[in-house]
Amino acid sequence: MVMPGRMNMIKRLNQYVLSKIMGIRLRPTGAVFLGGFAGLSLTTSILPTVISTLGVTDSFSARLDLAGFAVYSVILWAIGGWAAQRTASAQAGALVLGLAGSISAAIFAGMAYVAEQELTLLLLLCAAAGLAYGALGGMLIALALGENERGTAD
Repeated sequence: MVMPGRMNMIKRLNQYVLSKIMGIRLRPTGAVFLGGFAGLSLTTSILPTVISTLGVTDSFSARLDLAGFAVYSVILWAIGGWAAQRTASAQAGALVLGLAGSISAAIFAGMAYVAEQELTLLLLLCAAAGLAYGALGGMLIALALGENERGTAD
């Protein structure tokens, strides 16, 4: 048998937990996760494809060479995803995450393949791939998760 005071306490606890869950800012949180996973995708898929297309190495070896940079890419791109969401503009979101993508791709490729003979071409193409990938992702994040007209987020 449950006492009435105890049921009231459980209801208040449930209301408190529900209010805390509903108070989470879902749009910025979603942008951080999407940005972070896009950064992971950059180091595990996009850059190895570009590097293997240039004939520097095969894509599996490129993934191994870039594996140490994945956590830094996730952090940088998560911040970029948050910033792109805050802009709420397709052009500004594309610029923010595109710059993050271009800079991170060039730095990671340069650090992994510093002894490569055609380093300039490798850096330029990796930076271009990061720019394109980041710009598209930033545009999508800003449009889909940007704050609404009144300036409030979910």
